[in-house]
Amino acid sequence: MVKLNERKIRWIIQEKLRGRGAGEIALIQRVSPRRIEQIWQAYKHTGIPPTLKTPGKPKGAPVRLHEAALVLKVYDQLKVNALTLERILRDVYQVELPHNRIHMILKEAGRALPQPSKQKRRKWVRYEREHSMSLWHMDWKQLWDGRWWIAAEDDASRLIVGYGVFQEATAEHTIHVLKQAITKYGCPRELLTDRGSQFYANEGERREKGISQFEAYLAEQGIKHLLCRVNHPQTNGKLERFYGVYEQKRHQFRSIDEYVHWHNEIKPHLSLNIEALETPIQAFQRKQPPREEKTETTELLVK
Repeated sequence: MVKLNERKIRWIIQEKLRGRGAGEIALIQRVSPRRIEQIWQAYKHTGIPPTLKTPGKPKGAPVRLHEAALVLKVYDQLKVNALTLERILRDVYQVELPHNRIHMILKEAGRALPQPSKQKRRKWVRYEREHSMSLWHMDWKQLWDGRWWIAAEDDASRLIVGYGVFQEATAEHTIHVLKQAITKYGCPRELLTDRGSQFYANEGERREKGISQFEAYLAEQGIKHLLCRVNHPQTNGKLERFYGVYEQKRHQFRSIDEYVHWHNEIKPHLSLNIEALETPIQAFQRKQPPREEKTETTELLVK
């Protein structure tokens, strides 16, 4: 099907005025007779040759200067992404701006990086504990300079309860960070890790040496050890997200300490009470369990 233009539309109207049939005109222009009739009826109704619509989505109204200033002000305070900013602007400032326009403002101001084609989101059900201290996540990540970073995160509140940076990822360093977190917050009921050697002894090691040093420490503290499913990193996805945000924004922070402080005490989280701009440290206090509560379990995570 050939696209029409204004010159062809004028020719079609001239031929119709001369009495040529719609079918013949359609054959010449390689469009449908119905399209010829649409053009002719529009001309008969107005007396003016119809104009073509500009292809593509209609452009929205330009962003006002005060709206752009507000976006940059809130971003500089909280350093959150465009989707979170959209909720904050709507709920707190009563300003309606779609997140794609917010991202455009941030990008033009040098506050956001260009986004490559986003991977299609996989379908899975997000699991989240109701109360703080019922489950912690722990995982290691290697930094760009070769050092290793370990963090422990409370599942219900997203609070980073402990972390450390070391030259090597060892069981001793893992236990050291966990001890510091327990000293500050107390023992969690359960702790979720992957099957890395710092956390878990495989079957061969168990037969030869018994359980790992880390597993023995958890047993001493009365903490139940949960393991991520094999080939299923989404089970520990909250910590993966925490590390991923740091990779995106590390140029905005002077140190990992500053980043953890921002994550815990400044950044509102979409999965928490975003209307109140709730931070993980606030959610950790709000979600404290009642004293008589029974242990929550996550047997679905263990395989």
